[in-house]
Amino acid sequence: MLSIARAVANRVSWAAPRLTTRSFAEVVAVPSVAASTPPAPSERQSRKPTSPLKERIPVKEDHGLYAFFRKKDDDSLVGDAKYEVTESPESMQKQTGESHGCRSWKASELRLKSFRDLHMLWYILLRERNLLATQKEEVRRMGVTNTEMQVSARRVYHCRKSMARIKAVINERRLAYEGAVEIVEAQQEEEFNKEVGNYMKGACQEERKYLQRRREYKARKLQKKLEATEAAKAAPSADVAETAAT
Repeated sequence: MLSIARAVANRVSWAAPRLTTRSFAEVVAVPSVAASTPPAPSERQSRKPTSPLKERIPVKEDHGLYAFFRKKDDDSLVGDAKYEVTESPESMQKQTGESHGCRSWKASELRLKSFRDLHMLWYILLRERNLLATQKEEVRRMGVTNTEMQVSARRVYHCRKSMARIKAVINERRLAYEGAVEIVEAQQEEEFNKEVGNYMKGACQEERKYLQRRREYKARKLQKKLEATEAAKAAPSADVAETAAT
């Protein structure tokens, strides 16, 4: 019991200096020179907020993305001012009126166009649909609830109808081309079969003539052989008759 008490006392005396000498990190406040001195006038001027429009990167006026915005009629405008993001209801009604030719293309009109014209018209209509979709998205971003007042659904309908008719006309030409190819292939096959038939017919006739000549040749050869055999048989009888007569 006494030995256990001594051991515990030794351990406590050994651990006590460690607990007393332990130190922790302390935060020392260092006086800031920058906070005590006021900023220079030049620094105050440089910290003024600048407008983000002045820091915009210059863009070419013929950039392709400008095609997604409708161009204004005023030629005196420069830069982004020449294009409008949204249209007013008055201008929209003016453009969608029947007197201004706002209608879809007819199939009878598209059938007169070449493939090049149809492809160009397709991409023009596709760009117009993208332009209208850009306007609709911009109106929605601006918080307008009734987007139909700013974006004409009639123009979108005309674009979609024209594009559908272009696809129908191109499909008609594709079917006509495939039908013409089938007709030409059938004619070529018929001519080929006729040529093969004529060749086979001529070959059969030549073979028949050859076999006929061969049979005639064998018949003549057999006839000559029979005649020679009969002549050989008739010769001894003639000799016997001559000897008997003498």
